[in-house]
This record gives sequence, structure tokens and C-alpha cells, in this order.
Amino acid sequence: MTHQIEVIVKCPNCGKSLMNSSVQVDNLPSIELEAVIENKKGRIYLSQIYGSYNKVFEGVDDIPDAVVQCACPFCHDLLPIVKTCTCKAPVASVNLALGGSVNFCTRNGCKGHSLEFENSDDAFKLFLDRDESRYL
Repeated sequence: MTHQIEVIVKCPNCGKSLMNSSVQVDNLPSIELEAVIENKKGRIYLSQIYGSYNKVFEGVDDIPDAVVQCACPFCHDLLPIVKTCTCKAPVASVNLALGGSVNFCTRNGCKGHSLEFENSDDAFKLFLDRDESRYL
């Protein structure tokens, strides 16, 4: 049985939820971000399933290998860049609602991403909340 991890995230700058129930990706509320791709501004909606690369573009084109500049749709501040991916693009970060962060490569199509936790209890909580085997 495959278990999926659904992440709930918020802006690391203003603390507002980035979850959007109006636009669904993978049949779940999406993670909404402002996006600039090749000087064109719009929105990108990411799957909240960790490991899914499904996304929806609005007002910007889905250009393979383009580097996306990501910002919060509420405070409009750019997401922090925490490192450089192996593909040489910036890696942006959003906060997990329960503690920790999701880091993702800003190059469209790159699969570089990671979960980071400051407190190991937060990691266990995320995985336990999604472990359906405990109900068997």
C-alpha cells in the first residue's frame, strides 16, 4: 500500500496559509503562489502531495526548464531562497503549518525538493497523521 504525504503550507514571510481550496490539483486543495516566468506574471498552483509534480498555470506559460520566481499571493514578498539546486536553479522555501519547511527547485520540471524539520516530533506527527495502516 502506498501512503501519500499531504503538506499544508504557509508563507514564511507573512504566515498566511498558501492553501487554495478553489483550485484543486490531484483532487486536493492546491498550494497557490504568485509566479513570474519570462517577465510574465500569473499564478501557479502546486500539488499538496509531497512527491507529486502536478501543477496548474494561470496567466503564465508552462515553459519547460524555465526558472520561476515565486511570491506569496497575500504579502507579495518573494519566497526565501535557501540554496542552489544541483540543476543550478534557486531553491525556494515555504513553511509547513505544523513546523518545518518544504524546499523546492524553482526550475520548471526539476524534481529537486525536500522536507526539513527543526523538531523531530513534527516529522513524526506529519507521517503518523498520514499512516492509514494504524486504522487496519
